[in-house]
Amino acid sequence: MPVNFVTALAVKSFDLPDKKRCPDNAEFDLVTVNDFSVARLILGPGWRWSESIRPLEGTELCEHHHLGFCIAGVMEVESSGGVRTTIRANDTYAIPPGHDEWVAGSDPFVAVEFLGAASFGRRSGRGVHARI
Repeated sequence: MPVNFVTALAVKSFDLPDKKRCPDNAEFDLVTVNDFSVARLILGPGWRWSESIRPLEGTELCEHHHLGFCIAGVMEVESSGGVRTTIRANDTYAIPPGHDEWVAGSDPFVAVEFLGAASFGRRSGRGVHARI
């Protein structure tokens, strides 16, 4: 497994993202600092991976690894084995590949993700991690 090191001071703002993706009822703001891609996710009420992103990804379930921090809202996650969990504001989360996820309630889900960010919401990403 390759090891990543921070080699230089770098600061970027989600106010001026390197890339913005806006699939159905979602907004992904992406920045790269050094060799690390970070995303801000804003998922609207009613958003569900299996309905909104599956056609782009082309997989039965989300095949991304996620490592993130929830700023606001509520997300439900269900694994392929039927294990369910809820992510709420101020929760840090790790989600392995093979899951569906959806926004619960009437507020948007807002999070920052540090793993899986570059490829999420990209056509035919199929869970493959890449720089933005």
